[in-house]
Order: sequence, then C-alpha cells, then structure tokens
Amino acid sequence: MTLRICSYNIEWFNHLFNKDNSLKTGNKEQARFTALQNVLQGLQSDLIGILEAPNTSANGTESTVTKLENFAAQHGLPTSKALTGYISGGTQEIAVLYNPNKLQVSHAPGGNPGSKSNPPFNGEFYFDTDEDRIKEVYKHYRPPLEVEVVVTQSGNTMKMIVAHPKSKGIFNSMDMLHWERESKRSRLKLYAECDWIRRRVDEWLDDDTDVIAMGDFNDGPGMDYYEFRYGHSAVEIIMGDIFSPERVLRSLSGKPTWTSRGWKPASARFKDRMTGDNVNVLIDHILVSAGVPVVAGPAYRIWNPYEVVDAEPLKQDLLTASDHFPVTLDLDV
Repeated sequence: MTLRICSYNIEWFNHLFNKDNSLKTGNKEQARFTALQNVLQGLQSDLIGILEAPNTSANGTESTVTKLENFAAQHGLPTSKALTGYISGGTQEIAVLYNPNKLQVSHAPGGNPGSKSNPPFNGEFYFDTDEDRIKEVYKHYRPPLEVEVVVTQSGNTMKMIVAHPKSKGIFNSMDMLHWERESKRSRLKLYAECDWIRRRVDEWLDDDTDVIAMGDFNDGPGMDYYEFRYGHSAVEIIMGDIFSPERVLRSLSGKPTWTSRGWKPASARFKDRMTGDNVNVLIDHILVSAGVPVVAGPAYRIWNPYEVVDAEPLKQDLLTASDHFPVTLDLDV
C-alpha cells in the first residue's frame, strides 16, 4: 500500500475563517478555498502537516480542529479529520489533516517533564547557543506537533514531528545596527529550537522507532552570512551527525544548486527587501530516518509549477493558495 504524506505551509490560513469557526464567504476567500481544494485534491495526500493552520483561541471558542474539519467537509476532502498538539501562545497553529479510513493518528508528546535538556515541547529548553558556557532559556512560540501514525491496513507505526521553528526574517523597519542584532538573535533561537527537535528525534530513534520530521524549517542550504559564521544550517541540525550515518534523517529532494534566482529546487519564493528581486528558497522539508519505507522511484516531490511538470496544471491554484509550495513523499506501508 502506498501512503502519501505532505507538508504544506498555507499562508495565513486563519484569514479564511470566521471567529465562530465557519468559512468566510467573500469573493477573495472563496477564490483561495477553491484553489486549496484543487491543490489538495490534485496532491491526493493521505496526511497533510499544515503550517500556519487556523487559530485556536485561549477561551476555546475558536478551534483549529473545527475549522479544518469544516473546511474538509465543505470541500469534499478525504483528509477529513484534524489533530493539534500543544497550542501556541499566539497566532498560527501546527496541525495535521488525515484520512481516517487509512490512518489512526494521535498526539504523542515526548520529552521528560522537568528536564532542561529534553523537556516536552511546551516547556523550557536550556541551551548554550553562543558558546559562552552560559545556557540560555528557550521556548517554542509554536510547539512542534508530535504524532504517532498507525496504518490501519498493515498496523505499521511511525512517529512524526511537524515543526515551524523561528523565522530568520525581520519584518520591522530598523537601522542596520538593530538589523544585525535581531538577525543574530533570530538565528540562535532557530538553532536552539532545531537542536531541541533533534533531541526528540534521538529519543525516538533510541526506542527503535521510525521517524519523520516535516515542516517549514525556515532554513535550508547555506544562503546567508550567519550560516557561514556558525558553520552549519538549522536543517542540518535536525538531520543529524554525519559521523552517525545510521541516525541521519535523509532528505530525498536531491542535491540543491544555487542559481541566479536562488535555490533549485525551491519550495517558496520571497521578495528580497533590499533589492526587490524574487528569491527562490528551499525551506520546506520532509526528512526521514533510515527505516522509513520510501517507495522505489521518484517518491519525493516539491510541487513547484516552475520546476515540476506534474505541477504545471495546478500553477494558478498553487499561486493563489499560498506563498509556499507543498512537499510530498510516497511511502510503501
């Protein structure tokens, strides 16, 4: 049996919903809903890790799960059930939509309560990011979603982390001195969050459990000053140590190359604030441990209509739906 999983950052998905969890009916919102329906039906995924999922409010009146399940029901999607984990303290959640006829999915938080080196994702993490022998304290703004996935037909089980760690982007105007300071701080927080995620990966690998890590990691191949300064990228932290190859989480995207327009393959396109040019970036990933049964052949796909022939019929829908392109991986389960 082939199972298709997907990672998809759906840009400000909450903007399409009312506070009573119903779908907005304005022309602009309806155009995006239609585009999303066409994209998700075209992908035919059995499980979708959603970044920038709609909000859950502190008083419980707004629900990520209810909004997503309302969306799936009204648009006839087989991925009709939704799940969240620890809720963020702000806006934009992390969730999964899945096909309940094929999968059983449950929140499966790891970590050790009270631990400073491997706490649950809603706790505090102590980590020396700047190598001054003083550990800083970090918290996830959006706690990664940890799930256990059971394939109903075969009984096969795997663990999955869906994550959206700290963005490197700076969105407020400021002078270059503050730009430098904020850039460094954002980079170190991103490293800390990804190290925390990797510790959870190691915890599961120690239990002989297959692991998948997916999401918008806000990082990819080396592309800025700080990656040269610190010697690695955040996604490499999650992937693991090359001196323990059996524990490395693999990327099946192929080796990326740098072009005049940015990275290829690319999972998103953003406008450079300095030059105004569009830059292609590779920040959305699905990473798998050695035991995850990937299908033979071209199993991994970034649905970028500028690069992938199969995505061209969905080009306008993909561009309307989000500023990111979905990533899929086919598994033999």
